[in-house]
Amino acid sequence: MKKCSIFFKNYFVYLCISFVVLVLPILLYFVWNFFDVLKKDVVIELGNGVTEQDFFKKEYNGDVHFLTPLSSFDIQKVGEYDVTIEINHKKRVSTLKIVDTVAPEVETQDVYAYLDYSFDPNDFIVSKNDLSSMEVSFLNVPEITELGDYPLTILVRDAYGNTTSQDVVLHVGLVKTYYELELGTQLKKEDLLYQKDQNIEVDPQELQNINTGGVGDYHITVHLNDMEIITKVKVQDTTPPVLNLKNVTIYDDVSSVKTEDFIDSIVDSSSVTTRLDGNISYGVVGSYEVTITAVDASGLQTSGGALLTIVHDTVAPVIYGLSNLTVNKNTVINYLSGVYAKDDKDGNVSVSVNSRSVNVSRAGTYYASYTAKDKAGNVKTASRKIIVNHDASDTAALAKEYANKVSSSIPEINQFVKKLIGYSDSWGGDDPVWYGLTNFRGNCYVHALVYKAILEAKGYTVQIIHTTDRSHYWNLVYTGTKWCHSDATPGNLQEGIICSNDTERINMLQGRDWDHSLWPAAQ
Repeated sequence: MKKCSIFFKNYFVYLCISFVVLVLPILLYFVWNFFDVLKKDVVIELGNGVTEQDFFKKEYNGDVHFLTPLSSFDIQKVGEYDVTIEINHKKRVSTLKIVDTVAPEVETQDVYAYLDYSFDPNDFIVSKNDLSSMEVSFLNVPEITELGDYPLTILVRDAYGNTTSQDVVLHVGLVKTYYELELGTQLKKEDLLYQKDQNIEVDPQELQNINTGGVGDYHITVHLNDMEIITKVKVQDTTPPVLNLKNVTIYDDVSSVKTEDFIDSIVDSSSVTTRLDGNISYGVVGSYEVTITAVDASGLQTSGGALLTIVHDTVAPVIYGLSNLTVNKNTVINYLSGVYAKDDKDGNVSVSVNSRSVNVSRAGTYYASYTAKDKAGNVKTASRKIIVNHDASDTAALAKEYANKVSSSIPEINQFVKKLIGYSDSWGGDDPVWYGLTNFRGNCYVHALVYKAILEAKGYTVQIIHTTDRSHYWNLVYTGTKWCHSDATPGNLQEGIICSNDTERINMLQGRDWDHSLWPAAQ
């Protein structure tokens, strides 16, 4: 019994030691991992985002502080990063592993070429997409020796060794068995050849169907020598609309604008819809940037910017038709005939006239006032010259008016006219006396007639006399006892002699003469 007891006692000791050495560490490991909420490693795919919660095995809301900011990592680059986390005031370290296990996304196409084709793997790529850089290569490159189809394998490898391979075919022939045509471009049969000097025949109607059809796949039969080849023509629209815009200015009483107001031109091979985007405060003066977008039938779009300017109307109308108006005395004047006003905003606006200062019963120059007003209250006022023609009574009255300003002495009247009327080349028009007494200038004919009118107003008998060649005019004045020559033209040769006889006058004219049979002799 004693030996048995010792045996069991020793066995128990051994069992306890074995448990502490072998089993307890394992139990502690599992207990630790069972109760530990922090992941040792966090693995994310390249390009994916990472959050603080990703570092915990389950949702944890304890006292946690990330001492290593997650924003300090470039998730667009493969790598391993230590992340220090303080949990309940104890620092722990977890490893963030960014990996790339996704192969590139690749879309390929077959290529149609001629015998002289130079291999380029990118010709077979329609699109490729990956978060890292990519290389494109062939797995096999055959030698082109004759017309036919050559199978190829395209390999796309990203920067981290992930690969995508796809099988393609290189079609080698004289006639293109596949042709891409941009919508709006006319297909010619020569376009279907690799060598333009080949003689092929195509059905004109098939060409017409392609050229007048829209986007889609078409087939056309090509005859070359004794061969009949079917070519697939893909009509596609890859060109967005060409959009030309212009700036627009509106007034602050306008509540909307149309998209087409900003469009100068749109060029596209299909129908186009447009839209306008922008924040516009209608009624508020200022400038606003707007975006015009044109979308064609294929969904391709072009956008451009334009400027909408909202202004207040401060421009007055413009009055037209206010040329000088000449009328006879006592004429009834239609002041608005041919007169109109236009406003840059309101178009035609009404015109009013104020003619109170015009006296049609008296010859003279007057001014009528015209006014136009737009809806914004901008006013334009302009004047128009109204000339009331004189008649014979006006001329006589004017001559008498000037005659009253001088004595009846012939010498004084002569000097008065010389000083009153300056010399010019003008003959004075239809009424030289009126012309001279209103414009105060004229040639010798004007001076002679004005002189005659004033002398007659003083009671003298006067005649106009001229040289044979009519190069000079002056007056014959009857003094009451005799006739004498008297010239009121400034600068003439008889400045010192106001009243001369025929002999004196001939000497003064220096070779010029007059027809003595037409006028009385001056003794």
